[in-house]
Amino acid sequence: MFIITGANGGMGKAITRAIAGTGVPVIMACRNVERAAEVRDEIVRETGNGRVELHRLDLASVASIRSFVDGLNGREVRVLVNNAGIMCRDFSTTEDGVETTVGVNYMGTWLLTNWLLPNMGRSGRSRIINTSSVTCKMGKVGDHFFALDPEHYRRFKAYPDSKLAILMFTTELARRLQGRAITVNAVDPGVVNTGMITMHRWYDPLADIFFRPFIKSPERGAMTAILLATSDRYANVSGGFFKSKRQVGLPQSALDVEACRKLWSQTEQFVAELVRSKLKKGENEGR
Repeated sequence: MFIITGANGGMGKAITRAIAGTGVPVIMACRNVERAAEVRDEIVRETGNGRVELHRLDLASVASIRSFVDGLNGREVRVLVNNAGIMCRDFSTTEDGVETTVGVNYMGTWLLTNWLLPNMGRSGRSRIINTSSVTCKMGKVGDHFFALDPEHYRRFKAYPDSKLAILMFTTELARRLQGRAITVNAVDPGVVNTGMITMHRWYDPLADIFFRPFIKSPERGAMTAILLATSDRYANVSGGFFKSKRQVGLPQSALDVEACRKLWSQTEQFVAELVRSKLKKGENEGR
């Protein structure tokens, strides 16, 4: 079974269509299943693959992630493509109180992946593919990564930070999975033509004209993830970073073993406190 997050549009749709075309069972993990249903039907018609399922998954919600994983009923996951991502124009928080860009792009992906690990590598090799970004080189992950700071929020800081964190997560998870039949790698799709790159400014039409030749279509942007998901070319590589269908060097921050371990520990502690807080709140409301 293949799982693609954010599968109903952009690169996610392109990845889903390509994988479904091979005839394997696919789960489209989407936040808005009503809107995604039409895309699912379109992909089934185009590929002739009737084994394309649509499941609700909101990476901004710990409860939704838990429900999604439980809904798989322990089925084995051969490939997980963590494609879903967001870049918020203004400061906001998830229902669990995490800054939304970090909450969706990093923490939600971290949690989903870890909760799916028991479903992976049981009868053969499983693969995890995380979507990072060229902007990760501008990112910075430190002690205050999860701190809420609405006054100083900048989307072009939060997004690169979250994508660097994904890369650091990839390399640390690869170390932790050594000896198991699970590989994890990250991809940089380049600058892709999606709504995420809109500036919401008066110069958007001009920017579109000038930069269009340098922006990839979702189909082109998806090619590296599709290669890692379906080909055996890099089947034995784990902890790698890929761009334009080839392996590239990792940024220094992702090579810093201690920093990656520290981020993992920080995330683990943050998630544990978050879950405890929600459980306590639920107990108090039930009295």
